[in-house]
This record gives sequence, structure tokens and C-alpha cells, in this order.
Amino acid sequence: MKIVFLTLLVLAALLKECIPVRFEYLGVPGFVLLGEPVWLDCGYELEGNELYSVKWYKDNVEFYRYLPSDNPSALMYKLDGVYLDLERSNATHALLYKTEMQTEGMYGCEVSTEMPHFRTIKAEKELYVYVIPEGDPAIFGVMNRYPIGSAVNVTCVFGPSKPAAELTWYINGDKAPEAYVRQRQKEIYQNDLETTKSRLFFVVDPSHLRQGTLSLQCTASVSLVHSKSSIELIVNDGSSGAEFLHVPHVPPGLEGPSITGSVSRYYVGDTVDVNCSSARSLEPAQLQWFVNDNEVKPEFLSQYPPTVYPDGLSSTKLGLRFRVQEDHFRSEEMRLKCTATLAKIITMTTVETIAVGPQRTSGFQVANSAIGWKNLETTTLECMAILMSFLTLYLS
Repeated sequence: MKIVFLTLLVLAALLKECIPVRFEYLGVPGFVLLGEPVWLDCGYELEGNELYSVKWYKDNVEFYRYLPSDNPSALMYKLDGVYLDLERSNATHALLYKTEMQTEGMYGCEVSTEMPHFRTIKAEKELYVYVIPEGDPAIFGVMNRYPIGSAVNVTCVFGPSKPAAELTWYINGDKAPEAYVRQRQKEIYQNDLETTKSRLFFVVDPSHLRQGTLSLQCTASVSLVHSKSSIELIVNDGSSGAEFLHVPHVPPGLEGPSITGSVSRYYVGDTVDVNCSSARSLEPAQLQWFVNDNEVKPEFLSQYPPTVYPDGLSSTKLGLRFRVQEDHFRSEEMRLKCTATLAKIITMTTVETIAVGPQRTSGFQVANSAIGWKNLETTTLECMAILMSFLTLYLS
């Protein structure tokens, strides 16, 4: 028993020697709206060791450091797009008091301990800067009235925004058929801002009437990505006899997706049949499969309905199935990666309600020996022309 106890003490000492500092979480928000401030939070555990320094980087360029042994302890470096509030920053937090488009980038926190167990760890996460217009989408080309048989030709415009919006048309609350949506285009400006346009064209018929009116609705949806994580399987050619390796790509404090159904070896001709499941989250995660960094085509994917748990959280699952080909192995290895994306969807809607006439023409018919019968609209001039024609025939 005494030997076992001494062995445990030695192992504990070795573990402390190997892991003197660790991350608990990295508080970098996935996105921020243009102009808003940002708190950067570096959560770490020193495991009883003394802190030497905390450094913050943007795209691997240092902009803030905190050394408790120095006086002053905090020091900042000027960097485009980074507006640091030095007075309100400390050993665990850094405050950016405003943001601009250049603020976007990869933010990393580096923590080092003092001697004798000098160790350094670093974690990083992407920060996106988004731009959302204050107004709703605008619909152009709407007429005051649409008789049956007339053409609706309207355009919806939204922007500039970042990211670009997806525009969706609705007629009387129902999604418009794809055949009605004639044109979608995006105009790109400076700083990756984009204006999105979509044209709706169709001929009014009685089925479009709702109590004598026609409702046209354009909805702009903007997806604001705030978290991305992935899990990767590196699979060696089965002939080498080596097993696969899991490589997680998850920021500290977050839980990434998981892969099930894989086997230890794959040979050319084998069938890969695996599933990727996202971690539980408030919003359903969007999953993507990649083989050797190429996104997998839809025909090799299996969609499953989300799983909703009693606490209100949900998870999603996406299956992947394909037959292994020789070209799947690059340098005798194949890489299978599943990425989970969490995004907040912002929607803005504009609705136009227009009166619809019962028909476009009056139904008056006039004989014409050259072209047969034709319909004429009932304007005052046309009515006078009809009367003059009858009078001329009668007097002659």
C-alpha cells in the first residue's frame, strides 16, 4: 500500500510538471455589429503556478500584453482596426471600445507561467464584423391596381449589408414558385458590403385573389455566423495497417461535433458510412462534410430531422456514405471532416397589398374581317370610335 501511495504522489508531481497551465474558455464573440464594443475574455487556470504574461493577438500580431511583474503591468501596441481601452483591460479581459471593418480577424490569447515551470499556451477564435441596414427591404415597381391578366413585374432590394442577404418572395403568404423569380443579383462594394436584388414576374389570374387584393411580400434573411467547430478523421490506407486519428478543431470552452460509424481501416472499394452529430445548442447547427477539404456533394449525404431535448436544446445529424476510390488517399491518407456552424438568422420583411380588378378588358367585341374578333379596352376614345363606325355604316 505504501508503494502504491508513493507511486501516486510521483504521478501527481509529473502531471503537474506536464500541465502547469490550461485554458478553461476563450471568450471571443463569433460576431459583432459594426461600431459595437467587444469584450475579449481569456479564461485560464494556472494550477498553482505564477503568472508571467498574458498577450492578445490579432492575426498573429500582438496588440496587448499584461505582465504583473512590470510597472505599469499593461501595455498596448497600435494596430489598425483594434481600439483597445487600456484602462479597462486586465489579466483576463481586453476591451475594444469600438469596431470597424478592419476589426475582423483571428483573435488569440497567449498565457505564460513563471519559472521554473515556464509554459506557454495559446488559443484563438475568429471574430466577424457584420453590417445590417436599419431599414426593411424595398419593393420597387408596384402599381396601384392589377387587373386580371396584367403582369406583375416588381423588384426587391436590400442592402448594403454584410453578409449578403437571401431574398424570398411570398404571394398572399405562400412562397412564390421559382418560375416567378426571374432574376437574382448581388452588387459588391468596398469592405465586402453587398446589395441583393430579386425580381418577381407573373401574370395575375383569379387564383391570386384574396378578398379582391393581392399581397406581395419580400423577406430578407441574413445569417450571422458566430461559431464554427469541426472534427476530422485522418484515415490511412488500409494496406498500411495504421488506425485513424481524431483531430478536433474546437475553441476552448466549446463542444464540437462528433463522428460515429467509422472503422479503424478503409481499403479501396470499401463503403464509408458515417454520421456527424452536432453538440446541443439553442439554435440548430448547420453541418457540412468535407473529404480531403472538398465539400461533399448532396447525393452522398443523408439528412435527418433535428433532435429536440426537454431542456429546449437541439442537435442535428448529417450522414455521409460513399465508396472509397484510389484518388481519395492522398499520400496514403484520407481526411474526413465535419464542420458545425452556429448562426443567428435575422429577418426583415416588407409587404405590399394591392387591389385587383376582376378583369383586364371590358369584353366589347368588334368585327374585323382581317383579324377576326378581338377584345378592346373600354376607354372613352375607343367607345366614340365604335359609335362613329356604326353611324358611318348607317348613313351610307
